[in-house]
Amino acid sequence: MKLIVAGATGLVGTEIIKQSLRIREITSVVALARRPVEIDQTHPDSSKVKTVVVKDYGEYPDDVKAEFAGADACIWTVAVTPFRTSSIDFAEVKRVCQDCTMAGFKAMYEAKPARPFRFIYFSAEGTPRDLGKKPRFMGEYQLMRGETEHMVLDIPSGHPGVEVGIARPGVVRNSTTWSRAALASLFQVANVFTQSIPNVGLEELATAVLDQSVRGLESETLSNADLVRLGHAALRG
Repeated sequence: MKLIVAGATGLVGTEIIKQSLRIREITSVVALARRPVEIDQTHPDSSKVKTVVVKDYGEYPDDVKAEFAGADACIWTVAVTPFRTSSIDFAEVKRVCQDCTMAGFKAMYEAKPARPFRFIYFSAEGTPRDLGKKPRFMGEYQLMRGETEHMVLDIPSGHPGVEVGIARPGVVRNSTTWSRAALASLFQVANVFTQSIPNVGLEELATAVLDQSVRGLESETLSNADLVRLGHAALRG
């Protein structure tokens, strides 16, 4: 199986690449990023990962498209997160989150992927599907992400052989820094008593979407609870 991971140097993309090395069914990984991806060269299967660098996620020259040919799935993690939007013009935020997503898919489809070709798009828990109601918090951003979800869900209607999925994680627990590790521990304790703040561990999140890309999509929309459940099940083997 050939997998494309878009946004391969990000938090989630890095974990997906790391875990993909352990999955026997995945024989080739295209790590799509704007800078070279660091791979653990001591891993016996490190050679199955190939970094493909683009200047911009909205532009795909022919040599890059050629790397997409025959792909079985793509996990698209490219986005501007809510915490970064205050320092970036909204037009650019929308371009990265929406236009680049569609441009990336278009380039992959034109490269003649395998059939079925599974395209898993990372959104977020709570993203509105009803575009007639503007959320109170970050309304413009939230509606744009909801609109992008609709655009992704509409892809199969005009592209035979394509299956799409929307991954909607909540807070992603991780231990990449001391402060994040401390916060992750707090969430794990809180989860014993309440599920009021949707959250998912980085490892189980990556495991869940990899499992779906390999074995097939359970649903077009994977909620945080779905991702936790699927991740736990896959990790237990």
